[in-house]
Amino acid sequence: MSTPTLSCTPPGGADAVRFPDVVVATRELTKTFGRGEAARTVVDRLDLRIPRGVVYGFLGPNGSGKSTTMKMLLGLLTPTSGSVSLFGLPLDQRSRGGLMARIGSMIEQPPGYGHLTGAENMRLVQRMLGLSDAHVDRALDLVRLTGHRDRLVKTYSMGMKQRLGIAMALARRPELLILDEPTNGLDPAGIEEIRRLLISLAGEGVTVMVSSHLLDEIDRMASVLGILSAGKLVFQGTRAELMRRSVPDLLLATPRPEAITPALLEGLGASGPALTSEAGVRVAGLSPDAAAELVRRLVAADIPVHELRRETHSLEDVFIDLTGGAGAL
Repeated sequence: MSTPTLSCTPPGGADAVRFPDVVVATRELTKTFGRGEAARTVVDRLDLRIPRGVVYGFLGPNGSGKSTTMKMLLGLLTPTSGSVSLFGLPLDQRSRGGLMARIGSMIEQPPGYGHLTGAENMRLVQRMLGLSDAHVDRALDLVRLTGHRDRLVKTYSMGMKQRLGIAMALARRPELLILDEPTNGLDPAGIEEIRRLLISLAGEGVTVMVSSHLLDEIDRMASVLGILSAGKLVFQGTRAELMRRSVPDLLLATPRPEAITPALLEGLGASGPALTSEAGVRVAGLSPDAAAELVRRLVAADIPVHELRRETHSLEDVFIDLTGGAGAL
């Protein structure tokens, strides 16, 4: 399956107009672990384009390479081949320090020392990064931890630890925020708060890259999506573009379901035989033109049609289509 490219090279091309300022760009980014017959490619020739000021939802089944990709973007893993560009600059040993100063991140487990309080953990970050008290106070306030700053982190719930990790990532007021599963352990109210926070940050010009196993949450916060399957980027673009990539099934209500035969569907491009259920006769894979031709054939054959409609597709439906049902996120 081809992957839409969000171009970062001006001028020319529709994508250059839609996304003129790309913060993260990778070219043929690949990571292979092991050698010889034991070699395993986890990230396979990835071309990411993440525009400035968006929430970029990074989706994929477990083991698809999301965390490995994020670690390469942060310089925590060295690519086997390919390249990473951040803010228009190549990521290498010489540039890494300066680039990382502009990035906040939380990958996998939230950071923090359990024997220290939340405030003490934040002061470590403050001293390490040379930040002001105002930076720390703002970060704690954004994630609603001001009232718990003097509690030991070992007494925090998982959700509170997640929020502390996000506060650490936000302390330096980054231009790019990379978060791996930031809503783990949060209750619905906490998830809602983090979603609003990330959307608000994007509105201020911060670029947010977030992975999550909660498809509904990504659907509600992300304006651009990237979907991995077995280390390959199978889709990249807006939600509207994603939904257009998958053709919803056609549901036909008729008193003569047995009349919807393979011969009637021949040449229409259906992805399988018509299936009869309580909802009606389901036909998969028909384009709008093919659906119109089906209606013409039904009328010509004098087959009564009580209702004809497209089944509503969710982000989860399209995700399963793209990844072949490869497993949980």
